[in-house]
Amino acid sequence: MLSSQKQLKNLSFGSDQLYAPTDMELKRMQEILLMIYKDVFDVCEQNGLTLFLGGGSALGAVRHGGFIPWDDDMDLMLMRGDYEKFKAIFDEHLSEKYVLQVPGAEGKRPSNLFMKVILKGTKCLELVQKNAPGEHGLWVDIFPIEYAPENRLIRQVKGFLIDALAYACVSNYLFRFDSKEMRAYVKGSKGARINRLIRLTIGGILSFLPYERWYDFFDRASRGRRATSVITIPTGIRHYMGEMHAKDAFFPPKETNFEGVKAYLPNHTHEYLTQLYGDYMTPPPENKRERHLYVKLDFGPYREKTHE
Repeated sequence: MLSSQKQLKNLSFGSDQLYAPTDMELKRMQEILLMIYKDVFDVCEQNGLTLFLGGGSALGAVRHGGFIPWDDDMDLMLMRGDYEKFKAIFDEHLSEKYVLQVPGAEGKRPSNLFMKVILKGTKCLELVQKNAPGEHGLWVDIFPIEYAPENRLIRQVKGFLIDALAYACVSNYLFRFDSKEMRAYVKGSKGARINRLIRLTIGGILSFLPYERWYDFFDRASRGRRATSVITIPTGIRHYMGEMHAKDAFFPPKETNFEGVKAYLPNHTHEYLTQLYGDYMTPPPENKRERHLYVKLDFGPYREKTHE
């Protein structure tokens, strides 16, 4: 399936509509993300929830001891049970400083198919969210880890359906919040123009329901209904089947340090990272590195480093 995010990341830096952070801004973003992570991790520790580093953050912890030098986000994971508990305790512990966006929770209007913890008072706006409602500040992503069916054929069927549903749900979001800036920007890439046309067509067909309803439906459909020996991260970078692991590949979690702060990795870290990235210890060439571009970036009261 075509990915809107991948298409946008592959477009030229030359557009005057999107902004690439400077090296100093990137460093400050990482400092703020680490602050958010520490706050979330502490709440999880205090409440018996196991918060994993995932994706690029897990890779960064192993290869760099923290952030990948050019990275400006954090990928975290919780087992579905812990994920639901975190939703329930968020307001009590974190709502003064942060906003929670997540499907399937009243008053937590989602901006993606997974959870985002957003720092109040900051602005970090991506092009696909330009016309979307809600808070658009610096954030960390938290992906739910789901149990998958034991039977391989059933897993494959469910994986296909869940990936198709994810594509349709995000298409509905893009249809509802399309912008003239997006229309202008995709002119620079034939692939992006085709992707946008497909997305908007599917999104228009599904527009009889609000995008939040579709996101909630996806959240329910992707859950594992009973504990099994197999787990997956349906909203991960490799989707349902590409993120499939034996449960004991994650548990017990492996303690590590991320920028000098305590963190957890999947127990079989090498297998996990190899499945996602192949030769993960060799950094990609500069022209292959993931790039994030923004419509707006503002650190607000967090412009200068403070002693949290």
